[in-house]
Amino acid sequence: MQKFFILWVSLLVLVIGGCAPKHYEISKPKLIILKTPKLKFADTGYIRSSGESVEAELFTAGVAVEKISIDDQVCVSAGCMSEEAFVREYLSPEYPKDILRRILLGEPIYNGQGTSEQCSGIRTQYIRSDKTDIVYRLKPDETYFKDRINGLVVKISDIEENNATE
Repeated sequence: MQKFFILWVSLLVLVIGGCAPKHYEISKPKLIILKTPKLKFADTGYIRSSGESVEAELFTAGVAVEKISIDDQVCVSAGCMSEEAFVREYLSPEYPKDILRRILLGEPIYNGQGTSEQCSGIRTQYIRSDKTDIVYRLKPDETYFKDRINGLVVKISDIEENNATE
């Protein structure tokens, strides 16, 4: 009887605590373009974040088609893996492991290397090597990443609320 009670309580704790959805502090609708060897998407989505945790939920014609969650691991519909393995498989082995997290959060990549700042608050990074040719631009309403050598594009733009209601 005691074993049954311990098993039942353990299962209850797992269901209630371990599988509870993450509550994000920030959730914003965006226009999202992803062009990578394994991900091709151009439509609306949500970027949700809380601290270093971030999630991109992608919609096509109002239907959720993919979710990319980055916390301790990166989870997509195909399963979960380490951030390093995800970047190597889905983006490029030349990139730092936190590059997608930083792009989704709108933070500098490569520790801010090659950054120039314009007076309007626009920050641009140029990272060039034999295996990368990256332009990364952060505007108040847009994040843009392009690697010409590896053929990757990530563009995340705010959805104007005035146009959404008209």
